[in-house]
Amino acid sequence: MNKIFKQLGADSAYLLSSFPIALPAFVITVTGFAAGIGTAVVWVGVPLLAATLFAMRGLAAAGRSQLGAVLRQPINAPHYKRAPEGASALRRYLTPLTDGQSWLNLLWGLVNFPLAVAGFCVALSWWAATVATLFYPLYAWIIERSVDGSDGLEYATRWLGWGDSYLAGSALAVLGGLVMALLLPLVLRGFALTQAALGRGLLASLSASDAPHDGPVRTASLDAEVTRVQERLAA
Repeated sequence: MNKIFKQLGADSAYLLSSFPIALPAFVITVTGFAAGIGTAVVWVGVPLLAATLFAMRGLAAAGRSQLGAVLRQPINAPHYKRAPEGASALRRYLTPLTDGQSWLNLLWGLVNFPLAVAGFCVALSWWAATVATLFYPLYAWIIERSVDGSDGLEYATRWLGWGDSYLAGSALAVLGGLVMALLLPLVLRGFALTQAALGRGLLASLSASDAPHDGPVRTASLDAEVTRVQERLAA
């Protein structure tokens, strides 16, 4: 039982805290990528894309740090490509454009947002409804006074044959709250696992353990493109 409550707390914290990370990540992804691609023909967009990829590294790290508690396993840090020794500042700045993990971070910022919104809304509303129904007998009298003695539950209690007393309405509300409380760990676990699995697939695809031991990964065509962009920007 203690394990269930502990996991419920971890899943709830993940779903409620991932939205504040997913929102700026989505905004940076959409605006940065659109602005970069739209102005790439005049070479202004190239450094904009690099800046966007750099900015997403921090948000990706924040999102990655949440995954361990949900997935119950450590998440390896990613391997980011580094510029060759002695490379110029501009070359180091543009290196993320040839880095696969940097582009996976950008993809995560796009596809993670709808899942984060859904998980946040479900977690917040389910928790609120569960607490509200379980503690309904404590404040139901306020509702009855404000609506002239009718809170709507009496229709259900009469249909069940329980009458329309305060006790009957309270019992029905608490019963509903118990059902929601039993389903709460399952529902939140499903949403948390779905979102966390996506995060692990995109944010930890290229871990440090996958990095070669003889230096950064070099792709000739991509390196040549970065060199060409550097020469154009310096001209």
